[in-house]
Amino acid sequence: MSGTPFSLSFSGGGFLAIYEIGVIQGLLEQAPEILRSAPKVYGASSGSIMAAAVVCGLSLDDVKKCLYGAARDARRTILGPLAPGCSVVRILQKRLSQILPENAHRMATGRLYISLTRLVDGQNVVVSEYNSKEELIQALICSCFVPIYAGFIPPSFRGVRYVDGGFTNLQPRSDLETAITVSPFTGEIDICPRDCPAIFYSLHIVHGSIQISLENLCRIGYALFPPSYRIMNEFYSQGYRDAIFFLHRNNIFDIGYLAKTVTFEFVGVFSKKDLFHAGKEPSCQNQGTRVINTTNGTDSKDFLWHSVISGLHRVGIRVLQHLPLHCRKASAVMNNQKRSGLLNSVAGFILHHLTSPTRVAWSFYKRLLRLWKRSSGLENNSEGLKSDSLSNTARAN
Repeated sequence: MSGTPFSLSFSGGGFLAIYEIGVIQGLLEQAPEILRSAPKVYGASSGSIMAAAVVCGLSLDDVKKCLYGAARDARRTILGPLAPGCSVVRILQKRLSQILPENAHRMATGRLYISLTRLVDGQNVVVSEYNSKEELIQALICSCFVPIYAGFIPPSFRGVRYVDGGFTNLQPRSDLETAITVSPFTGEIDICPRDCPAIFYSLHIVHGSIQISLENLCRIGYALFPPSYRIMNEFYSQGYRDAIFFLHRNNIFDIGYLAKTVTFEFVGVFSKKDLFHAGKEPSCQNQGTRVINTTNGTDSKDFLWHSVISGLHRVGIRVLQHLPLHCRKASAVMNNQKRSGLLNSVAGFILHHLTSPTRVAWSFYKRLLRLWKRSSGLENNSEGLKSDSLSNTARAN
């Protein structure tokens, strides 16, 4: 990683741009020089907003609030962003005008490269010069505009109408320079989720790489229809971990420093003596090892024991995620974890986005049936029959 600075390229990902925010946070904390020294920062679709955040030095908390606000408005109805009253583009435009500095166009000129798709001929256009802050915001909005999904009238940039830049260049970068690519979808990308070896199942399309897998199908659904805050936070944490993993693979720091970074938040809670006694059986612990007590004064060594074991399990999984790829034990454990995670993600996606109208209709039907039974007296009769049968069985016994 020494020598000539590397450029950065952020792929489009819709609401999964929260993953790229986690990547930026990880690079900002562990290797900020990569962000500061990047001569060019490319972005397509929602990735253009992430690129603008890097170039303009925006607060990542403000960017997260902007994305969470758009996701909150999109989840208000069953149709999500397709609802007539929901306009994700208008929300982003309003929030960008608030968080971008007044000299954002000067900071972005010559360094921020935004991918656009010209509506007239469908050609890809990459812009890097901006005359005002409003013009920069308009370029970002054009790069994020998906027809029908975001509206019917495409926005314009300098009098020309453009649509989502990911349609023609999903991962923009120059062939004359080396760029670090970031994407929330698994593929042949430098920083991305690692489901399985992507080289055997990757599809190269519009200068991007995406793996053909059920996990990526779920991610595409989440990109278009935002998931819950809990799932979005999980993507944010995954982006942070994948950025640390990337730094480790390129020898930015060794595995000892990585394990220390991951386990710090857990080990710092307990002292060495507490961890030593907590690892023993409850019957073998000394009387002086009562570290945590409840409000009523009872002993809570079992609580400490379970807390330590669960914490070590989480730490172990995190460390395994960042071990080198040639470690067979780490690969086996991670494959087992991914299998269960795949089923959970598929089931969660179906429950959240496909069966919600069915659940609402079923609960409404049960309420109507209950009201009808009460009005017709069937519920009282059924209760009477149940009481008679119970009394008969009691007498028989």
